[in-house]
This record gives sequence, structure tokens and C-alpha cells, in this order.
Amino acid sequence: MTTTSTTPAANTTGSNASVIASLNQQASKSAASYAANNNGLNGSGGTSSSAGLSSNLNMFLTMLTTQLKNQDPLSPTDSTQFTNQLVLYSQVEQGIQTNSNLTKLINLQSTNQQSASIGYIGQTVEVSGTTLPLQNGAADLSYTLPSAAASAVVQIQDSSGNTVAQLTGPTAAGTHYLSWNGKNSGGNQLADGTYTIKVVADDPSGNGITATTNTYGKVTGVSSDSTNGTLLDMGAATTALSSVTAIVDTTTLNKQIASGT
Repeated sequence: MTTTSTTPAANTTGSNASVIASLNQQASKSAASYAANNNGLNGSGGTSSSAGLSSNLNMFLTMLTTQLKNQDPLSPTDSTQFTNQLVLYSQVEQGIQTNSNLTKLINLQSTNQQSASIGYIGQTVEVSGTTLPLQNGAADLSYTLPSAAASAVVQIQDSSGNTVAQLTGPTAAGTHYLSWNGKNSGGNQLADGTYTIKVVADDPSGNGITATTNTYGKVTGVSSDSTNGTLLDMGAATTALSSVTAIVDTTTLNKQIASGT
């Protein structure tokens, strides 16, 4: 009588389940990583992210094929996991495409805005803030007092923060216009460029009064950068288009300066 010896087949269920779980975890992390890293907008991110996602999707499909080949026929892997992962990849891909299209729209809007801003060249504009452009040896400015002051002095500072000139202005509540001849306290003509104004005003009790300021300049050019968008050049000074509050008539401005109000 012949005795047949049999060796029990190796149980691969446990090892396959471990492989499948590991592959599922890697695929989910990979898709989630791309989702987390592509929330922002940037000029080249859409292209590089799409390429990376495509490569990662190929890896995922390879994992998926491996899972299907190694799953236990008696206990197949839940197909819901595959579906969820594919949906996640699809969402990430759509997000990348949306970011890419939004970037194109933003760039187009910036280009159109810069083109439209060419019409400012040659115009005199009112700019909100303290940056004072000295052009052709002269500069104009205005300040508004919310209440009457006992004294009001406009300090003009250079790029190093040094006070180079001071103008004494009206003290009544309201808006007042002044012109600076570009000379320092010693009577020397200063070079055209960018200066800063600071209004020092006190009420009759000696308490400080906060004044709002505007400056005026003739636009000589248009440029742009990624931080401030469209910029208007006023000689050597530059201001963001967003700071421009009005285009002013120089004749009217000169009359206001002459009267002080």
C-alpha cells in the first residue's frame, strides 16, 4: 500500500491582506499629499502638479492591479476602497486644472489692467499715503485735519528718514493744500526722487491730532510686479495703482494750493 504524503498549502490570506493594506495606505497618502500641496495658485504649479499626479496615478493603477492579483478569492478586497481612491484622484486632478485656469485668468486680468493704465501717462494723479514724489524740483501735497489744531507742521523726510524740510500749514479742520519747492532747510535744491511726509498737529490742549495725507504727481510710466500689481511711475517715485484716488486737473490743484484749501 502506497502512502501519499501531503503538505498543506501555504496560507497566503494573511500575507496578501497585509500587502493589500500596505498598498491601500500608500495610494491614499499619495493622493492626499497632492491634494494638500495644490491648494494655492502659482504660475507653474498646475503643469508640474499635473505631471506628478499622472505619474502617481500610474503607480496607483499598478498597485490596484497588484491588489487584484493577490487578493484572497474567498475574501476579496472591498471594491469601495478602490472607488474612493479613484474619486480622490479625480478630485485632485480637477483642482489642479481649476488652479491652472484661474492663474491664466489672473495673469490676463493683470495684463489688461496694465494696458488700461497706459492712459494714466501724462496725467496728474492724487495718491493716498505719505509717499511724496519730487518732480522737476517741486512737489504738491494735501492733508486733512478732523478737528481744529493749535499748530500743524508738515515734515518732509528723505529715504533715510532724515527731516530735510518743514512746511507750516493751516490749522482749521478740513483739507489743506501745500506745495514744496524741493529745497531743504538750508535753501539748497534737493534731487528729484521719493520723499515722505509726516503731519505733526496738536489740539489746543497739546494732544496729538491724526491727519490723513495725499500727494500728487505726474505719471511718467507704467510697470508691474508680482507683489503690488500695476505700478505708476512718477519720475523716480513709484506707487501702486490701488493707491490712486483720483485724476486731478492741474489748474484746479494750483488754485487750491494758492488758497491753501
